[in-house]
Amino acid sequence: MTAGTLTNLLNGTITSVLGATITAGTITSVLGATVTAGTLTNLLNGTITSVLGATITAGTLTNLLNGTITSVLGATITAGTITSVLGATVTAGTLTNLLNGTITSVLGATITAGTITSVLGATVTAGTLTNLLNGTITSVLGATITAGTLTNLLNGTITSVLGATVTAGTLTNLLNGTITSVLGATITAGTLTNLLNGTITSVLGATITAGTLSSVTSISQKSFQESQLLSTPTANTFTPLPAVTTSVFGTYSFFVYNRGPGLNRVDARVEISANGTNWYDDVDTVTGILPGSVDVLVPQRFLKYTRLSYRSSLLGAPSTIDVFFNGQGT
Repeated sequence: MTAGTLTNLLNGTITSVLGATITAGTITSVLGATVTAGTLTNLLNGTITSVLGATITAGTLTNLLNGTITSVLGATITAGTITSVLGATVTAGTLTNLLNGTITSVLGATITAGTITSVLGATVTAGTLTNLLNGTITSVLGATITAGTLTNLLNGTITSVLGATVTAGTLTNLLNGTITSVLGATITAGTLTNLLNGTITSVLGATITAGTLSSVTSISQKSFQESQLLSTPTANTFTPLPAVTTSVFGTYSFFVYNRGPGLNRVDARVEISANGTNWYDDVDTVTGILPGSVDVLVPQRFLKYTRLSYRSSLLGAPSTIDVFFNGQGT
C-alpha cells in the first residue's frame, strides 16, 4: 500500500511499514520494527530494544535494561537501577541510592542516607552531615557538628562548640565560649577571661588582671627588691634611714657594714610601725659593730613599715657605714 489510510487492522501481521503514519489505535505487539520519526503517544507494555534520537515527553518508563538516555527533562524515575549517568542534570526529586559514580553539581538536594566516598569542590548549604569518615571540608558556614572527630581545622571559624574535645593542634582564637576541660594545651597569647575550675601547670609571661586564685602550689621565681645607702656617717644619737614598706615581703633583712675609721663601733636597731609615724624597737645589735665587720639584722615581728636606725657606740667616736636592704616576696 503506497498511500491512503488503513482504518482498522483487527488481527494480523504487517511485515514492513515504510513512510507510514499511525494516528490512533492499539498495536498489541511490535517485533523487529524501526520508527524513524513521529510521536509514540502511549506504550502500555512491551520492550524497545534500541532507541536513537527519540524524545519521551511524558509517561512512565517502567524498565530500561540497557542503553543511553542523552537528555531527560521533566521525568520521574520511581525505581530501578541506573548503571551509569554521564553529564546529566537532576532538577528535582529523590535519588534513593547511588551505588557508585560522580555527581558534578548538586543544588537544592537532600541526601537522607548512604555513604559518599569522595566529595570534591561541593557546597552543602543546609542539612545534616551524619558522618564524615575522612576528607576535607574547605569552608563551613552556619553548620552544626553534633558528634564525631574533627581531625584538622586548618583555618576557619567555629561559632559554637558544645561538648567537644580537642586532642591536639592549635586553637588560634576563641572569642567567646566555655572550654570544660583542657589537658596538655598551651595558650601562647590572648586573654583567658574566666577559669572556673582546673589546674594551670606552667604560666610564662602571663598577666592576671583580676579574679581569684584559689590555690597556687608553687611559683618558679619570687619577687625581689633591694636598696642601699653607702658611706653614711654616724652620730651620737640614733638616726633612722627611710622606711621600707615591707607588707609585700615574706623575708627581709638589713646588712650593715662598718667602714671605720679606727676602732669606733656602731650600734644598729630595726624599728617597725603600723602607721609610719609611731615606731617600736624590734631588734638591736648585742654589741657594737667593729670596724671592718658586718652584722645582719632580721626583724622578729611583722608590721607594714620597717626601718633601720644607727648611732656611734661611743660619744664623740663617729664612724661610716654601708647599709643594704634585701626583701623577697612570698
